[in-house]
Amino acid sequence: AAETKEIAEEALGLIEVEYEPLPVLLDPVEAMKPGAYQIRHDGAEHGVDRSEAAIHTGGVGLEAEQEATLPNVASQVHFTRGDVVQGFAEADYIVEGTFRVGTVHQGYLEPHAAIAHWDAAGNVTVWATTQGQFFMRDMLARLLRMPIAKIRVIGTEIGGGFGGKFGLILALTVLLARKARRPVKLVLSRSEELIAGTPAPYTVVELKLGCTKDGRLTAMQGRVIMDTGAFPGAPMTIATILLAGSYRIPNLDLYGYEVLTNKASVGAYRAPGAPEVAFAVEALVDELAKKCGMDPIRFRLLNAVEEGDKWPNGQVLPPIGLKECLQRLLEHPDWTAPLGPNEGKGVAVGAWPGGAGGASAVVRANPDGTFTVLTGAVNLTGTTTAFAQIAAEELGVPIERIQVVQGDTSEAPVSPASGGSQITYTMGHAVSLAAREVRQQLLAQAARALEVAVEDLEVENGVVRVKGVPSRRISYAKLADQAAATVGPIVGHGSHKPPRSAPGYAACLARVRVDPETGQVKVLKLVGVQDVGRAINPLAVEGQIQGGTVQGMGMALLEEIVYGPDGRVLNPSLLDYRMATCADVPTVEAQIVEVPSPTGPYGARIVGEPSIVPPGAAIANAIADATGVRLTEFPATPERVFWALRRAGAAG
Repeated sequence: AAETKEIAEEALGLIEVEYEPLPVLLDPVEAMKPGAYQIRHDGAEHGVDRSEAAIHTGGVGLEAEQEATLPNVASQVHFTRGDVVQGFAEADYIVEGTFRVGTVHQGYLEPHAAIAHWDAAGNVTVWATTQGQFFMRDMLARLLRMPIAKIRVIGTEIGGGFGGKFGLILALTVLLARKARRPVKLVLSRSEELIAGTPAPYTVVELKLGCTKDGRLTAMQGRVIMDTGAFPGAPMTIATILLAGSYRIPNLDLYGYEVLTNKASVGAYRAPGAPEVAFAVEALVDELAKKCGMDPIRFRLLNAVEEGDKWPNGQVLPPIGLKECLQRLLEHPDWTAPLGPNEGKGVAVGAWPGGAGGASAVVRANPDGTFTVLTGAVNLTGTTTAFAQIAAEELGVPIERIQVVQGDTSEAPVSPASGGSQITYTMGHAVSLAAREVRQQLLAQAARALEVAVEDLEVENGVVRVKGVPSRRISYAKLADQAAATVGPIVGHGSHKPPRSAPGYAACLARVRVDPETGQVKVLKLVGVQDVGRAINPLAVEGQIQGGTVQGMGMALLEEIVYGPDGRVLNPSLLDYRMATCADVPTVEAQIVEVPSPTGPYGARIVGEPSIVPPGAAIANAIADATGVRLTEFPATPERVFWALRRAGAAG
């Protein structure tokens, strides 16, 4: 710690460190081979805290993780169903391939930032750009071995997170402040973000898929290998499950491996692990549809999962809208519109389980007829507006009378982290319950004032009146004022834990043009369709679908953290780490499908993450349609496309 950044950098230059060079392992496939150099010897690869992973997935599949038996494997899973040997024997067509997806940064505009301050009583306050202030409070308590009550985390406005803004620098900031006995502020530079952040892991998917002549899938065999860097934390388990998350496949044999390498650690990025496996699955599904002579969308409709089907881990699917999403694309004019020279179209689908954390909220009636909603949820995706809409609906008042306040860990009710697309799904119920309790208290107060039964009352625009006698009325404002002077302030509390997650499905249609001379891929249009259960705030939902679709495009065509032979990042700047700009983004059409979730508020289900899953796979399928060449590595840079076309030309 230092007074200025310049002094700190000068001090760093005075530190001399001697390193003993060790063997470097950067390829997870090589690192897990028998006899490979053991990267860690301290046991840190075992006994891993998976609490952050549980935020994003609702804990789906984590119980299936097994003790590793191969070198440098931090964890592994194995899911089976039926008889995969018999399933392939019944198949008329079998396709297989190996697919690779590069390391991708979350791309948030604001870097990690935190301030820590210790007071004389040994309490610490942390201001941080975090997606989960209660999650971070509890983590700091474990790391520092301190009582939770002595730690206060204040989640500030956050300039993007996408799964990457949890606990990277908070503990370090707190320890520096304690050591310096001064408040300490830590802000990462852009290059530090790209070098030491927690990006999505480099992933290898080896997959084999079979079907009958009439297009019914019979068997899937595969393995997911995720590069977790120096420490465990890759979303390998959910990725392995999602290999068979979108299609009904009777026979499965699926392995997943989380492999240590000599790179920085990885973490979650919007639907962590799902776009990577969708790339592989959707490519082979397209190949099988071609062999069967079937329309790719109709092939998917034939095999798509629906309510009552099971994921590989045994999770039974609630009502979902995958088929409705596909049907929407089948009817879209861009699916049948003629293609120009070197143009192609592709389609893909994807899923995400979503989180299901416990949530609580407080609603307070104010003497002027307004209401305050207090939560501890970080506002990342317009959830504040959704909370206001839910409270207004329950109370029967205009949304303008609702104020939503984000409190910190010392004053707000406990709220889940903003990850796993769970905030509206979980917090929405808590807000609804709290507002409903306030309404009941107000109606009870009105019944006493108007000398009628509660059942004889109705509410309109913040005014309680007797049914059939509209002249007998009393306003919420007057009721709240009377209650404060007689029975006490009117406050409602809501706590809720969903019985299960509400998986979301999305589909994407891509149209592209490929320059055969340069390998340049131009995306002409993207159509994203997603089942959101119930769109509480349709404008925000459309924005989420569009944003996820563009990020999926970036993963497919542009973004990759490149490592040198010694494990150092070679492109630690936005000049070299290529993210999509306005010049790259085509028309992105967002369409909403509503198949209500029985466990979500007003039928809502997860929204934020499914949209990123299928775009990359749809673009890859469109490139194959335009060129006849199947790409197996993301990002599909012009160089990779160019050489793939040349190799295909030389081969035939």
